[in-house]
Amino acid sequence: MNNLNVENALDIWQKTIEHLKNQIDDISYNDLFSNTKEVFKVKDSTIWIIVDSIFTKFRIDKFYKNGINEFALNNFGCHFAFIDRKEAEEQKNKVDLVNTTQTDIDNSKKPRSLLPEYSFYNFVIGESNRFAFLAATKVANDPIPVLNPLYIFGGVGLGKTHLMFAVGNEILQIKPDTNVVYTTAQQYAQDYFTASSSKDPKAFQKFYDYYQSADVLLVDDIQFLEQKTKTQEEFFKLFELLYTEKKKMVVTSDRPANQLQNFMDRLKSRLSYGLAVDIKKPDKQLRLGILQKKLPTHIPNPEDVPLEVLELIAEIYEDRNVRELEGALSRYIWYCVSGNLPFTKENVYPILKPLVEGLDKEGAPADVKVRDIKEAVASYYQVSIPELESGSRKAKIVFARQMAVYLIRTLYDLPLKQIGSYFGNRDHATISYSIDKIEKDMKQNKGIKQDALYLTHKIQGEKQ
Repeated sequence: MNNLNVENALDIWQKTIEHLKNQIDDISYNDLFSNTKEVFKVKDSTIWIIVDSIFTKFRIDKFYKNGINEFALNNFGCHFAFIDRKEAEEQKNKVDLVNTTQTDIDNSKKPRSLLPEYSFYNFVIGESNRFAFLAATKVANDPIPVLNPLYIFGGVGLGKTHLMFAVGNEILQIKPDTNVVYTTAQQYAQDYFTASSSKDPKAFQKFYDYYQSADVLLVDDIQFLEQKTKTQEEFFKLFELLYTEKKKMVVTSDRPANQLQNFMDRLKSRLSYGLAVDIKKPDKQLRLGILQKKLPTHIPNPEDVPLEVLELIAEIYEDRNVRELEGALSRYIWYCVSGNLPFTKENVYPILKPLVEGLDKEGAPADVKVRDIKEAVASYYQVSIPELESGSRKAKIVFARQMAVYLIRTLYDLPLKQIGSYFGNRDHATISYSIDKIEKDMKQNKGIKQDALYLTHKIQGEKQ
């Protein structure tokens, strides 16, 4: 839609939700849309609407956004995005970065919002990202680049872009007039294509001037230049120029530079000039720290959520990235708040089950199920979990260990080899013997049978 501005954007929004009012029930409409009367901003063909809370935004995005935008696009040639009131207020204090998402690049500085979460101060540090964090802070604070380029690599959703933005954020805090240019590899390729195919004789010079004027160049996901030979050649020239002029560069990728496929050897070599640091998946301690850091952004009273809830989410998400972990927290908080459910450990499994592949009907992954059984058995027989897992031959410990093995097999039917891995990598024969031993003892001793029944009810009761 041409001439889209804040004034007519609000009118378009009102017409859109009037249409929506006839499509949904009154309770949902009044709860979500009756109070949405503010336009945050208008950018290109997108109208940003302020909503009351992150929970309202979550519901609109999940259940209504597609239908809203289909109507808006067909009738007004625009679409909507939503921002919660708290974040809208925070963005009033945003830091500007240069935005290279404009198709017609010129040499003026176009601002890109750097949200508060992209800073060094709220980047949660652990063993999996410590060296990357230290390298990024050094690059941001060194007057002359020493580690150039800084090449950060790792899987999706682990914090590479966060660190890269944090570098730009910190540099602009130190020296606000610095020309920080951020782009993705895909955007750089698009800019090059636009310039090279333009009929404007000045287009290519504008492309050159724009990138070559950078004091700091931040390039995200460099792997997307694979097979783009001409674009790689142009980027190589840019790299050489900025490197010679001692301009700072930070590049991210999903793999080490020497593993980039269909890349010019000399470009891979240049990307390896400085310092390459990797970010791995977070360990449990870091996952817990991330959840604790993020919790206050979801609810006004984070102390309402018990530590054991966060610990359980961190444990369930053992092999996941940071984005998935944060998404799990958002889902848990949203479902508890919107459904008026208590923030309890028992509600974690049913809420997160649709997100985590491999959860059983109770929602618990194997490691968590085994831990619960070990805790119940250790408490009942007054031994410690390390003793259960040890090689001790004390009769009391051996019997408790055999009972734990029996319960794991009976309740969850895990493979014998897997059960053995939870008890010091005991072999198949030892685990099988433990199960047979308890079954035999139960037939001969009613007390042992009652113990097994009691523990079974206790474990299953905690899952309900």
